[in-house]
Amino acid sequence: MKIGYDYVGITTPFYCHDGEGNLFMHKRGLQCRDEQGKWDPGGGKLEFNLLVEENVLQEVREEYGCKGEISERLPAHDIFRMFNGVKTHWIAMPFIIKVN
Repeated sequence: MKIGYDYVGITTPFYCHDGEGNLFMHKRGLQCRDEQGKWDPGGGKLEFNLLVEENVLQEVREEYGCKGEISERLPAHDIFRMFNGVKTHWIAMPFIIKVN
């Protein structure tokens, strides 16, 4: 079974800022699972045995190579997309993260 396709996936997207009004995003590379070449704030699937707060901070370290501090947790919402002609379904639990 495949996450997001055969069952609902949970993701912890994050929106990084520096505390001075600047946002930080990255452009998805060719090795990414989907949406290559698109700008993305960051995030990742919820790993088993991690709290959502632990997961999002781990994703910030993995993707941006720095520590982050949770500023705010945003409301959870559904993400319905088509990928290669197949419907996907994820629940997003987004966070605002302050980075240096």
